[in-house]
Amino acid sequence: MAELSLVQTAEIPFGRLEDFDLVTTSTGPLLVGTHPDGVCTWDPLRDRWAVHRLDSPPWPPGYGSESPAALSALGALVVDGRIVVGGGSKYQGFAQWDLDSGAVRGFADYHYFSVDTVGTLELPGRSLFLTSPANEAVAVWDAADSGTGHPAKEHNVRYDRGTAPGVLDGRPVLVAYDGDYGCNGVWDLDVGLPFVKFDDELETEDGEERLTSFALAHVGGRPLVVAAGAFGSLVPVDIDRGEWGEPFAGSEPLEEESDIMVAVGAADGPPIAVTCTCDPYPAPGFTSTLRAWDLERGHALGSPVAAHEGGGALGVQFTELNGRPVAVTVGRRDASVRVWALDG
Repeated sequence: MAELSLVQTAEIPFGRLEDFDLVTTSTGPLLVGTHPDGVCTWDPLRDRWAVHRLDSPPWPPGYGSESPAALSALGALVVDGRIVVGGGSKYQGFAQWDLDSGAVRGFADYHYFSVDTVGTLELPGRSLFLTSPANEAVAVWDAADSGTGHPAKEHNVRYDRGTAPGVLDGRPVLVAYDGDYGCNGVWDLDVGLPFVKFDDELETEDGEERLTSFALAHVGGRPLVVAAGAFGSLVPVDIDRGEWGEPFAGSEPLEEESDIMVAVGAADGPPIAVTCTCDPYPAPGFTSTLRAWDLERGHALGSPVAAHEGGGALGVQFTELNGRPVAVTVGRRDASVRVWALDG
């Protein structure tokens, strides 16, 4: 049976990261992470770290620091062949930078000052950043538009690390929870309305299970939303009817609730998902648990794997390394990056 295995580990020479993203360049994948002077990068093919100082945007007095940009949330995109970093923090508004030069490409008006979460979304001819203060409305920024200081769109749907940007029938969408509608759903980011809605909790044999994150995949040519439950379940959603399917087979219920992040990617065989238990305020002994899932057949793959002892992981993302799909995790306290592949 296929199993997750650790294929590469890198120690972070600058200490722990607060956030990270993965971007694919012409020479391979690149990890972009936070750093006190701007951002850092890690090239896994060459196992090479670098620091990129980012210029401070010309904020109005009292709305930002004159020192180099210090980010706690970021995303990265390739725009016209160059890597663009978008990010901010609780004390610094959203801005975009050219990674290589550190120059500011654009920055938000002071009305959009606080940033808690940053995501990215790529469509044909469009590259988007998604930002939000703490679990509040999502702002959509066009990475090619560097001049207005205002987002291209704003939608009153909660956006956090557990939500899932994606593309559905050529439309930019977000799988997320919305308090106004009191439900989970798939939102069209161009019009700001949900076109699929489903319950915000999962009914199981043991009662209700809180949902902590979503992912959007394509299986057999059809879109599939999967949701991770706080006790370890992974559940598909019928997008056409907005109804939950049966939890995937092989899950092993956790003893305690946990925030669980889920990432999806394509393997040589069926598309797979990897779930990762995360705790934003981990106890010293907390260890993340990784689990791989076959999205086509609807069952777990192999056994759970322990990762990032003594604090757990920030999250999990997919990329391709040497033609092989891999999952990447970053430790919350252990200052390491780990690369995982599905063997067998």
